[in-house]
Amino acid sequence: MDLGTSRKRGATIVSAFGGLLACVLVLVAPSAWGADGDAAVQRALQQAVSQPAPAEVDARAVDTLSFRRDAAVSTRVEQETIRALGRNPGQIADLEKVIGSGDMLREFDKILRRYGYDPNNLGDVLAAHLLISWEVVNDRDSRQSPAGQRAVRRQLMGPLAAVPEIAAMSDAAKQAQAERTAYLTMISALTYQSLKRDGNRQALTALSGSVRQGLRNNGVDLQRVSLGEGGLVAR
Repeated sequence: MDLGTSRKRGATIVSAFGGLLACVLVLVAPSAWGADGDAAVQRALQQAVSQPAPAEVDARAVDTLSFRRDAAVSTRVEQETIRALGRNPGQIADLEKVIGSGDMLREFDKILRRYGYDPNNLGDVLAAHLLISWEVVNDRDSRQSPAGQRAVRRQLMGPLAAVPEIAAMSDAAKQAQAERTAYLTMISALTYQSLKRDGNRQALTALSGSVRQGLRNNGVDLQRVSLGEGGLVAR
């Protein structure tokens, strides 16, 4: 993955948890797809990775999953995230610097645009989450397969838009889910890169296992999918 100028930010994220990996794992363990492991979403994910991506994405599905951003929603999700993660005043202050500045969300948006994704589309955000999680779980860099990066959105867009509960979400609900997922994904990715630079193999193994379990809870084992021109396809 390419997080641009996020090296310092990654160190700040790790320090915000006092160097305790267990606190980070509390964050990355939950699934971006819904804590209850909704069966319809599970089926959509399983369908998506069961076969290569279609040649084109359904324009109607893109429209269904797109949303307009509201600054008030962003502020609410930002503060909810800081409150959920901050264990003491020092951690909260660090998180305010990293999350409250808006830098983390802007960095995530840049990553999506490099993939050819739209940050204002829930399907694209969830596709990026799946792709970056695959990198963390397998210690791989998806930049080795640019065509694969582009294909993952085509895999997910149609199946996700076909889930009635997702199709019925308001713009505010789609935005809130997208931004919660963005924070989850970025903190996982930044922690991964920081631990990798430090050569902390034990912590990397724990992080990988936690991220893997989060997706396994929703029916996708990221150690059993390969990235190629067809996207992330089950082996």
